[in-house]
Amino acid sequence: MPDPKTNDRVLDVALEKLLGRHQASFDTERAGRHIRGKVVLVTGAAGSIGSELCRQIANLRPHVLVGFDQAETPLFHLERELAQTFPELAFVPYIGNIAQRHDVNAVMNQYRPSIVFHAAAYKHVPMMERQILAAVDNNIFGTWQIALAASRHGVEYFVLISTDKVVRPVSVMGATKRVAELVLRSLQRDQGTKFLAVRFGNVIGSSGSVVAIFKEQIAAGGPLTVTHPEMRRYFMTASEAGQLVLQALDLGEGGEIFVFDMGEPVRIVDLARDLIRLTGLEPDLDLHIKFSGVRPGEKLFEELHLQSEHLTPTQHPKIKSLVQPVNFSRVELRGNLRELKRRRNSRDAAGIRLQLKCLIPDFCPVPRSDQQIYDQAKA
Repeated sequence: MPDPKTNDRVLDVALEKLLGRHQASFDTERAGRHIRGKVVLVTGAAGSIGSELCRQIANLRPHVLVGFDQAETPLFHLERELAQTFPELAFVPYIGNIAQRHDVNAVMNQYRPSIVFHAAAYKHVPMMERQILAAVDNNIFGTWQIALAASRHGVEYFVLISTDKVVRPVSVMGATKRVAELVLRSLQRDQGTKFLAVRFGNVIGSSGSVVAIFKEQIAAGGPLTVTHPEMRRYFMTASEAGQLVLQALDLGEGGEIFVFDMGEPVRIVDLARDLIRLTGLEPDLDLHIKFSGVRPGEKLFEELHLQSEHLTPTQHPKIKSLVQPVNFSRVELRGNLRELKRRRNSRDAAGIRLQLKCLIPDFCPVPRSDQQIYDQAKA
């Protein structure tokens, strides 16, 4: 039987100790100048990133903070938390689906936000390999709906939460998020809404993340499951993630993708061993680690940018801006999206993958063995 004291130790682990680097510091006051007194909308507000964003935004004194999500119970808990922590905050929980035009237009018409943080997305890679229609609906057409509405309603800033999985994607999740970045570029104009994106690594301890799973497995007495001994990921804390998103307001002129220096990628097996030790136990003695094999859509290594994307420094030493090559005109992109919509409506999963390949030429959705993935990552 698991030791109850072990459960307590797992809950008390300081997640930032697992990063292998010092947490970055940010000037929240600069970002606060953009938020103070404004109406701010956060999509996916009840999720790990969205809720952390809401907490940090609440501290910067917006006029109104609207939390938009389709998950009723988590949104209910977020409302209670913010009411207790920030009693002066005007927080509006709003239940809706970003992929539904009526829901998006209704919230925009009612609250007229000046700033939109778009954190709503389906993020679990293996699940999205099996649920490609949902991934396309939410990650691509949901982004399209909310970004178009932001442009029509004169939103000042629109910030997309992206991911390192968009770089040379092998997963549906990564490909759909890369298309979301293209959507923003197609909508960017010299004047009007400033569309920005921020690429994240893995947020350590977020809901459903590898650390959250490891903590559950430790509490249950093990074993800890790792897909491959060479699996590596970039990590950041939820606090860093929220602050990085807010910094985009101060750094962005429109059209940029921001990347955070997260240090060296961490081997997942090393992360598992460190977490075991931080709970006062010994790996391979008190708790064992089992290798389960690379899952569909996973890579051993993630990257933060393509060679064709030029990195430029910003005012923050830990943040760089990407300049992407323009692969499509606005008309060409919209034509591709119409074809993607047609294939989605006919529930043509194979056709959707082919259309994603047209949009993202380096998308490689062909299933491969663990050894093939490992060999390519080492090359």
